[in-house]
Amino acid sequence: MSWPIDLLADFSLDVWLAAKFLPRLGSGPLDGRTWERAVAGLLHRPGLTSRQGPGTLNLFGSQSSSGVRHEIDGAADSWRGSLLVECKATASGITKSDAAVFHWKIMDYYQKIIGLACREQWWGLLCGTVATAPSARASAVSMGLIVCDSGRLPLPVLFRAARRPGADMHLPEVLLQEVVRLGERALRCHQERWPYRERSRDIAFDPHRWSDGDIQDLLWLEDELSGCLLDLYEKRRPGLLEQRATELVWLAKKVA
Repeated sequence: MSWPIDLLADFSLDVWLAAKFLPRLGSGPLDGRTWERAVAGLLHRPGLTSRQGPGTLNLFGSQSSSGVRHEIDGAADSWRGSLLVECKATASGITKSDAAVFHWKIMDYYQKIIGLACREQWWGLLCGTVATAPSARASAVSMGLIVCDSGRLPLPVLFRAARRPGADMHLPEVLLQEVVRLGERALRCHQERWPYRERSRDIAFDPHRWSDGDIQDLLWLEDELSGCLLDLYEKRRPGLLEQRATELVWLAKKVA
């Protein structure tokens, strides 16, 4: 599979920056609709074509298999893949229930247009304003969802950094190797996790995708490598993230 890793990493990094800095640089705590609009605004970037924002009760015009009108907070399409976004701006953060409901929404749309969707690549992203509890993070990983919040750098950002030439000169090699090994599994698109077999007309699933302890190892790696990478940013490129965050505040106000 050819991953649009730069697209995933760039978008998820901007979501992290928005969650981290918008309350500080903007007008205080983020409410639900403001956060939805801010994240949807981040989908306006090169490489993404068709887009939809908060309040849309379909997926690019398609209804769901169940007939339920699911709201998708944001979505964008490109030749490299589609990003489907769920936004949460609650004091408790993203929950296990949030992950389960969002996964069901994606599956409901997937089944409706399975003949076409099975040839595409979809990634679901849960975007929160505060740190997500480990149980919810683990649930999201098990369902193939990418968590973006203020607690740590998102996995696509860490994965891209780990694969760059010379990364082991600045970051712990063991962490880099492990985040690539487990990250490749965690970042597979929805269609790879739930492949449609056209001959038998059914959707497959591998229940042995994760071994005992793999998900917990990945969560620990995300926390450790995120801290290391942020320390490196502060040392080698001080102020860079804050500068980008200021640009995002301006963008959020423009699209609000």
